[in-house]
Formats: sequence, C-alpha cells, structure tokens
Amino acid sequence: MTDTAPTAPTSPWRLFSVVGSAMVLTALNFSISFVAFGEIAETFDAEGTTVSWALTAFSITIGALIVPGGWAADRYGRARMFATGFAVFLLGSGLVALAPTVELLVAARVVQAAGVAFQGPAMLALMLDAFGSDRRATAVGVTGGLGGVAAAAGPAIGGAMVESVGWRWTFAANIPIGLIVLAVLLRLLTFERPADGGDVPDLPGVLLMVGAVAGFILGIVQSDDWGFADGRTIGSVAGSVVLGAALVRRSQRHPSPILDLDLFTIPSFRSGMGLQLLVAGSFGGVFLTELQFLTDGWNLSLLEAGVAIAAIPAIAGPLTVVAGRVADRHGHRTVIVPGMVGMIAAGLGFALLIGDEQHLWSRWVPINALYAVGVGLAHAACQAVAVNDVPAERLGMGAGMSRISQEIGNALTAAIAITLIERASSPADGLQATMVMLIALTTIAIPVAWQLPRRRRVTPVP
Repeated sequence: MTDTAPTAPTSPWRLFSVVGSAMVLTALNFSISFVAFGEIAETFDAEGTTVSWALTAFSITIGALIVPGGWAADRYGRARMFATGFAVFLLGSGLVALAPTVELLVAARVVQAAGVAFQGPAMLALMLDAFGSDRRATAVGVTGGLGGVAAAAGPAIGGAMVESVGWRWTFAANIPIGLIVLAVLLRLLTFERPADGGDVPDLPGVLLMVGAVAGFILGIVQSDDWGFADGRTIGSVAGSVVLGAALVRRSQRHPSPILDLDLFTIPSFRSGMGLQLLVAGSFGGVFLTELQFLTDGWNLSLLEAGVAIAAIPAIAGPLTVVAGRVADRHGHRTVIVPGMVGMIAAGLGFALLIGDEQHLWSRWVPINALYAVGVGLAHAACQAVAVNDVPAERLGMGAGMSRISQEIGNALTAAIAITLIERASSPADGLQATMVMLIALTTIAIPVAWQLPRRRRVTPVP
C-alpha cells in the first residue's frame, strides 16, 4: 500500500477547501441529470426508455468501479487518484455536451461515472486521513454534508440552467469551472509516491467485480422494462451471483485482492454496510419520487420543483456536519436512531397528508424539512460507522466498499419506486407507495442501529 506520509495539506479544513469544489461539481451532476432527462429525450426525439440508459449506465459504472477505485487509491495514492478521477469526470462532461446521438451520450456518461468512481473513495480517504482516527465521523459529516447540499440543490440549479440555456450548456459549464479547480488541486495537493514493489493487481478480480456489480444493477434497474420474470432480468441477476461467488473465492486466495474480505471481520464495518444499504440507499427512490410527484402530480416546473425540495440541502447539509461531531463524542447511535425516527415520521406525513390537492407550503415544505432533519442526522453517520474502525492504510478500500452498499440501495429503491409509480392509479398513490417503502426499510434498520455502542470505540484490525 502507499506509505503513511501526508498526502494532502496538513490542515483538514484547508484540504476540504481544495477538494470540496471538485466534489460539488460531481455531486451536482447527479441530480441535474434527472432534471435534464425530458429535454434530452426531446433533443434526440427518443423514447424515455432509451434515454434512461444515460442514467442507468451512470449508476452501473459507478457501482462496478468504485471498489477498484478504492483499491487504486490505497495502492497508487489518494491525491493522485482523486485528481485523475476528477479530470476523467471533466472529460466525460465535455463528451456529454457534444454527444450527437443517444448512444454516444450514454458512452459519455460512462466516462463521467468512471471518473466519479475513482474520485469518490480517494476523496473520503484523504479527508479521513486529515481529520485523524478520533474524528472520522466529523470527516464523513463534512464531506457528506457538502455533497448532499450539492446533490439536492441540483434540481433548482439544474432546472434554472436547463430552462435558460439548455441541457448541453448545463453539462458544458462543468468544464471551465472544473479546469480552474483542477489547476488548484494540482498546485495544492501533495502527491505521495506509489508504493514501491508490492503485489500485482488482481486484474481478473477486477473483471469479476465489474461483471458482478454491473449485472446485478442492470437486472434491477431494467426489471421494470423487461419484467421481473423476463429471462434478461433473471439472467443478469443470476449471472451476477455466480460472478460474485467467484470473486469471493478468488479474493480469499489472492495476495492483493480487489475485494478486501478482512474488512468484514470488523463488526462496525458490517453494521455500517447494512445501514448504508437500508437507510442511505433509500434516498435514490425517495428523491426520484419527490421530483416526479411535484412535476406530474402538482404540475410544477422543474425550477419550482427544485425549490420545493430545497429543504433537504438547506437543513441536511449543515446538520450532517453537526451530527458528525456529536457522533465522534457520543457515539453513532446517538444521531442515527433519532434520524431514522425523523425519516419514518416524514414518510408517514407524506403518505397520510399529501394528495392530489396542492398544499405546498402548509404541508409539503414542513414534512420535507422533517425528512431533511432525518437525512442530516442519519445518512452520513451510517457511512461513518462503516469506516470507523478501518485501518488507515485501507481507508480507500473501506470507503469504496461502503459506498457500493449505498449505490446498490439507490438502484434497488429507484427501480422499486419507478415500478410503484407506474402501477399507481395517480401520482399521489405512487408517492404514498414509495413512502411506505421508506418506512419499511428504515424500520428494518432500527435494530442494526440500536446495537451500536453509545460511545465511540476504536478497535481496528491489525
């Protein structure tokens, strides 16, 4: 692995100022893609199912490459992989803006996603290193807070840009801003030397990882179009299980596996992975449903819908930072359980009080604010649980593996939400059904969160 010399500016807040702007651009891209969906379909005169591959391919690529990205960050250097991933993301943004066909647009989105997959674990590992082992929840809270603000602010920002300059210029705007950010990154980050010698990368393991994750997400995301009993759906999921089993077997034998199974011997890592899947992973379905309901159910414009969802970034972002500090001092359970209760209460509010008749300010905004409080308390803290006891030299791998759990959760809940929305008799019924899903997943996760220690304890494996 890489040596333990500092890989970034000594001050964690200076580091945050360097990497935060890059993280904002990539996080904004996530939600802007949903907003631009209709405009893209109109530009290419394509069906929604065809254009949806621009979203599907992005999710599949991130899920397939994020663990290899974490491995590469540990092996070749966190700062180096962060800057490289961001540069690839900018290249993909330019290709998206110039894409002449839907097929090339999808390919460009794959390039974008590859950059994000290698950037993400490296960024979190850099922050965890800088803040130190006794403030890991704070590090996750700071990064998660900024990323959450950017992702959730995307509908408002993206809606305004798409309506004013079009979707191509919306993606192209990443490039000049990103090049300035990249220049600052290259100047201020300290690039450590890759580890001398070391084991040969497990390239067959990488292929197994990519095939297993991509096959699973493909089957889940496309299940609504193909049908759950369709041979393509069954084949994709079954094939991913076979490849996953082969990956586990290979990882048990290889001296430098792409999947670090030793991390699963850490109790907090196992708990964090489960919480990421059930709690943080529900955001994909909820976010998609909220945006769809506001535009189709209440006939709001994209900009108006973005503003209506603005409570999430306005509240969850700052609260995530506070929650991280509290978790470091008083234990993760102290913030996760109240956050989950808030999410359940908000789900009940949406299901029982929101219907076809518009009550934006009197009902929607307060309920969404309550949901934002729950997200701010629980989401980043769940990831902090996963990386809490991971050894410093494996933080990139730990960050990547914890993120894959959330990505799978997002893919599952988004696919379920789409199915529920399409089978519902009205947009309000689709919203209610999705909120029942949110309540169920969060309730299942409560026992996992409840068994977490009240006080933080550091028990890393050797």
